[in-house]
Amino acid sequence: MADKITFIVGNGLDLALGLKTSYKDFYSHVQKNKLHPKNKIYEAMKNDPETWSNFERTLGTYTQYIEDLLEKDRAQESIAFHNDLEEVTEDLADYLETQEKMNEKSTNDVKFTKNGFFEELPIGQRDMLQPHMPSGAVTFNFITLNYTSTLEKILPSRNTLIIPQNIIIRDIHHVHGDLSENVTLGVSDESQLSSALLGNEKDDLIKPRLIESMNDGRIDTMKRLIRGSSIVVLFGTSIGETDKYIWEYLMQWLGAKLDRFIIIHKHDAFYTDSTKRIPRRKKLFISEVQNTLLSNVAINDDEKVELRSRIFVIHNTKKLFTVEQK
Repeated sequence: MADKITFIVGNGLDLALGLKTSYKDFYSHVQKNKLHPKNKIYEAMKNDPETWSNFERTLGTYTQYIEDLLEKDRAQESIAFHNDLEEVTEDLADYLETQEKMNEKSTNDVKFTKNGFFEELPIGQRDMLQPHMPSGAVTFNFITLNYTSTLEKILPSRNTLIIPQNIIIRDIHHVHGDLSENVTLGVSDESQLSSALLGNEKDDLIKPRLIESMNDGRIDTMKRLIRGSSIVVLFGTSIGETDKYIWEYLMQWLGAKLDRFIIIHKHDAFYTDSTKRIPRRKKLFISEVQNTLLSNVAINDDEKVELRSRIFVIHNTKKLFTVEQK
């Protein structure tokens, strides 16, 4: 019985609600305001802004330039790189704060119901999930990959029972920090960084290591929320490699019990009323999304088939985190 359901929410939520929180938006702000013109990361972004739209992945790749330096210069350059990254992090937090203040959406504006996260699935998949939904109140927990407090604004306060929907809102957990503290940027593991980085210069760019070094229980809390759920819902996240440590744990959780399910709400810019008629088009998109998640776990083909049967994909939701028309 899924009396606890956990949502993992990414930047797609902020974008869906009209906030300009993409890294591309941020870099336009940097250019317009001519921030830190000597910052080497900004210089690299200027030369290739499209690649840097996937900021954390490109940041890891960018550190490869340190390998081209003489060994005696690498340590000093690693420190200089971190200084530049601190400037970027502060600028990003300031920019996101301005965007956050522009978000006037409230609980009354946003659709959020007990069954809204799976109502758009085909009837057969809904039938698989329905026995796991309690007849009484269900507890929703949230793990957000965002630094903004969008969820806190659009959801009722913690431990609130929403009587018409029979939902209890419990935890909203910022695993990568929030705009007030611990804004955590980086990659998932050292394979995504230059081998020339050593010690703290490397560890402080690897998100799970940096978070664990803070000793504030953020990763343990994330795992506890996932572990206590029968259904995990992904919304607005790219399932990117720089958060691989999250997806690895999620796939371990899914494989541990047969009565666990993942529902992925995924935006598809090419999915229209016309393409809905083409089953192959839909099949390919769903398979691609499932494969992205499955790539985070080393299992054989038979195991992948079984896990795939419990990973559901919803295109361009009209039922979850969408704004009510007034």
